[in-house]
Amino acid sequence: MSDNPVKWIAAGLTPAGNALQAALLGTGDGLTFTRAAAADAEGVERLDLTLQSPCTVDGPKCRVPVLLTNAGVETAFTMTELRFYVRRVTDGAPTGEEVLYATVTDETGDPIPTAAQSPGFTIDWAFVFQYGNAGSVTVTLDPVGLVSIGMVGRPGGVAALGDNGAVPVSQGGTGVTTAPAALVTLGAMRADATGEDIPVSKTDGTTIHAALANKAEKAPPQEYDLPLAEGFFHYDKSTASSYAKADDGLVVVHLYCKRQDGASFGGDVQLATIPAGYRPSHNVHTAAMLSKSGDSRYENQCCVLVCDPGGNIWLSNAPMDTKAVTATIVFYSI
Repeated sequence: MSDNPVKWIAAGLTPAGNALQAALLGTGDGLTFTRAAAADAEGVERLDLTLQSPCTVDGPKCRVPVLLTNAGVETAFTMTELRFYVRRVTDGAPTGEEVLYATVTDETGDPIPTAAQSPGFTIDWAFVFQYGNAGSVTVTLDPVGLVSIGMVGRPGGVAALGDNGAVPVSQGGTGVTTAPAALVTLGAMRADATGEDIPVSKTDGTTIHAALANKAEKAPPQEYDLPLAEGFFHYDKSTASSYAKADDGLVVVHLYCKRQDGASFGGDVQLATIPAGYRPSHNVHTAAMLSKSGDSRYENQCCVLVCDPGGNIWLSNAPMDTKAVTATIVFYSI
């Protein structure tokens, strides 16, 4: 392992966090982590993160895993601060106001691409909080999975990500974020290596290099509003549900919705219908992220989302306390 320092190590309690801990001394009360958020260099919170399970406690040490996903991100940004919020716990129940308890910062930060640039982009961390009534506290970390900044982009280390969230070609990746684009890029790399300008597929005689040139000159496909089922609406103007179809028949559907009356729902629930000409030839399944609060905070809940040949898009066996759904479905149309 490199001796160079790792990223995201400038951590500390906030003044409010210190005040809360001081108020807890001698009371028998505790605290609970309520949420985590990503902020940019201007201090603006841009994205809520998911507190993962399990959050484990080992004596005075608490390990808090968090997950960042770019679902719903429409404007790319650089995350330079991770914030942890807590509430006081009295007699086993959360009480009082939510407090910004601790922050972790990094000068260079991590670029967070939009959901369109890099679908399914995620980062996960596990932060360890250790408590002790002493002048100094020694924290022992599990080195498994620890990566230093000196290992990034080096042979035998780990690849760095480009601005679009993909591994660059120079570091063994394809430089793109979708499977069809990756196949084309890999074909071009093979053609460059062998001198053979191979076709795109057995049924398409277009050469790889010609396909790349054509792709570069084409505008992105037109997006249309996705017709939602009766009683559902887009829960945020910045995250409108939509569908689009590329020239090669690849359809991308973005779904963000909740009930207009704010009620919970669950079981098998139809959410939308995609028009003819944009439908799959067989059932397509993907994972949908669920919210119990009705906003863009997701409490580590998922279920199966299905799009069938009739164009129906529906949740399968969703928990009955579901209030909002987000998902992206990708398939080739009939």
